[in-house]
Amino acid sequence: MTTRDVASWETGIAEVVSASGIEEVVIRGQRLSELIGTATFAEMVFLLLQGRMPSPSQARTLDALLVASIEHGIAPPAMISRCFASYGTTIQAAIGAGVTAFGDRMGGLGEQLARLMVETLSSDLAHGSVTDALLAEHAAALVAAASADKSRVPGFGIPLHDTDPRAVAVLNAARKHGTFGVYCRFGLAIEAALERARHGRPVPMNIDGVSACIALDLGFEWRTTRVFLITPRTVSSAAHFLEEQAQATTWRHARPGTVSYTGKAPE
Repeated sequence: MTTRDVASWETGIAEVVSASGIEEVVIRGQRLSELIGTATFAEMVFLLLQGRMPSPSQARTLDALLVASIEHGIAPPAMISRCFASYGTTIQAAIGAGVTAFGDRMGGLGEQLARLMVETLSSDLAHGSVTDALLAEHAAALVAAASADKSRVPGFGIPLHDTDPRAVAVLNAARKHGTFGVYCRFGLAIEAALERARHGRPVPMNIDGVSACIALDLGFEWRTTRVFLITPRTVSSAAHFLEEQAQATTWRHARPGTVSYTGKAPE
């Protein structure tokens, strides 16, 4: 760890150039002026986080994940954004507040799964390819460990769906674009192990789970996983904010009859 002065910075991400008649922004060694109009948003996300442009197949798969993550109805992040709109706050405050609702129980489970996958497979991958049989063995061990701890395997199960349609579609996109790799295979092996452990009752991969699989197969490190949910949901939060404003709501609140008081009665 290094202590650094707040007045001195260094970065390999971007440089703002304004000198000798040159006006430019350089991002990871590439001129932003040349990327504008040629690179997609998904490609820029890839460039910023990995330092290189993705292949067309990688870009299409990442784009599929971003699309899948963009909206899921009036969930807590949207509720918060809409409440902010009704209280007269700014759109950026509503977006910021909405996405901060994502945590270890919702929205952060993909990061937990990604880390678990990397820790489980790192030694095997260092020694070569990983067979489906080995993935099934690891998956069974992870499910057994979660059962023993009375915990859940992160990234699996979703109350609103029997099967998360977003996860299915993103995995299909990965197959189509040739980016379905060892982590996607591992995710499906865990899904199968969960179903066996629950005597045929499916526990499907959810959007958090598929985010982990796709991010890792695309070469991102596990710490980036939440980015691929939070980034598109900023747009969702904005849409809900604007709709609430258009509905002319002035005060979102809980009616007294919907709140049960469990404290002491006054003496």
